[in-house]
Amino acid sequence: MESLIYFCLVLIANSLLPNWLPWWIIAIINFAFVFPFNLRKGIGFWLGGFASGLSWLTYSLWLSHENGHILAPRLTKLLSLPHPILLFVVVFMLPFFVGGIATVTGISLKNFIQHNGT
Repeated sequence: MESLIYFCLVLIANSLLPNWLPWWIIAIINFAFVFPFNLRKGIGFWLGGFASGLSWLTYSLWLSHENGHILAPRLTKLLSLPHPILLFVVVFMLPFFVGGIATVTGISLKNFIQHNGT
């Protein structure tokens, strides 16, 4: 249950805050939101990464739908990708790794603080 709450909070925050703040706010969100929860590093990586990637993938698919799927093929040519679907894979994977690594970093810092009594 705790994992689901963390996932939902990160998904909502990562969907809303990058509209007004820089893209790397997803790392800060994943890092900071992990402190109240008792997550292991493995599940934290997957939860934080999937929540971040899913929020960006949903937003990029919505944007692509709104502009009539005109921009995705052009960006695909610009990035030398063979198919527009790969653009969405990249859009998912980049925040996935950023969010997952930030979550693991937050868990590691939390464990360090708890075990050193600081």
